[in-house]
Amino acid sequence: MPKKILVVDDDPRSRELIRLALAKYDCDVSEAGTGQEGVDIANRERPNLIITDHLMPNFTGYELFQRVRGDAAMRRTRFIMVTSKHFDHEFPELLKLEGCDFISKPFHIVSLIGAIEKLLGPLPFRM
Repeated sequence: MPKKILVVDDDPRSRELIRLALAKYDCDVSEAGTGQEGVDIANRERPNLIITDHLMPNFTGYELFQRVRGDAAMRRTRFIMVTSKHFDHEFPELLKLEGCDFISKPFHIVSLIGAIEKLLGPLPFRM
């Protein structure tokens, strides 16, 4: 069964890059342009993993994490937070989050796939 992955980023080019990279793997990818849209899609689709930009208008990736994980049915949802910002004062606490990983922008697709597989296990490659 394909892994359900939700990509939340206010930059459509970033979402497209991730979606295109994951097209080669057995994944069902959804996209959201805002944190609130991400929460709505997560509630509806129950993804295995959410890849989110950390700094977005309205609320951060951490706030998205809190809202999704606040739902008992989604407490085990895995997260990857992508950030263009260097780690700052809030990151030591974020690094303690169970089932959450971080990658920095710009990132190499191999790093993203590695982070996904670390959280979900091997992703079957599509020919």
